Amino acid sequence: MRIYKVLFKIFIGFILAFVLIALINFIPTIRLANSTMSVFVGDWVNVYYETEKEAARDAFELAEERARELAELLGLTEKENIRIYIYDKQRTMQTKKYGYIVPFLGLDWHIGDNISTDVILTSPANPGKAHDYNSVKNAVLHEIVHAYNHVLNEDMTYWVDNGLAGYLSGQNPGDIKRYGTIPTLEQTRIKGLTAPIKFADFNGYQYSYSYIEYLDNTYSWDSIKAFAQAGDYEAAFGASEEDIYNGWLRYITD
Repeated sequence: MRIYKVLFKIFIGFILAFVLIALINFIPTIRLANSTMSVFVGDWVNVYYETEKEAARDAFELAEERARELAELLGLTEKENIRIYIYDKQRTMQTKKYGYIVPFLGLDWHIGDNISTDVILTSPANPGKAHDYNSVKNAVLHEIVHAYNHVLNEDMTYWVDNGLAGYLSGQNPGDIKRYGTIPTLEQTRIKGLTAPIKFADFNGYQYSYSYIEYLDNTYSWDSIKAFAQAGDYEAAFGASEEDIYNGWLRYITD
């Protein structure tokens, strides 16, 4: 019996250590703002920034100009107050989502995200290795759509959420055939903590854009709005999820 008690104590020790490490890891996520941030205040968005004022101003002006339009396209009936936090360094932004583990994740492409209706963004002035000034600035629209989608339908799939964000923010991937293997139906249902990494690995941002493009060219935008709100393929399009997927396959391969 003694050996079992020792093993049990060791097991509990490992569990407690794991929980402690996890708690420490996520300390940076507790507060999105810091005491040195300044703010641009608008009617639709407030942009908090560190030292890169002009880059933050560019992102603010674009967001303020387009936020109402994006809300209307998604069918939102009430104005949402969107707070956008812009960080001088990409790694700082990433730790606000994933914590101190960020250096081990290899997220060079990750320059923005949303946390509920709050948006976090790398400063366009320091875009990192995978982006440039304009692509980061325009990403603010992508993240605003994510924030609106959170209000619209918390159960929206990762695939549809990113498709709408990419499509409405104008992140056209160009010739879709150059992106290689097409995601399976099962891959379009991706979810969970590892979804962002797996999604990027199968070119989900590019393919989900083309998915919404297909819906827009085949059905009405009112149908897409209804689908975004309820997630019901049959009610919105009169077709099953699998039928829509197969129609999209034909659309991108013809």
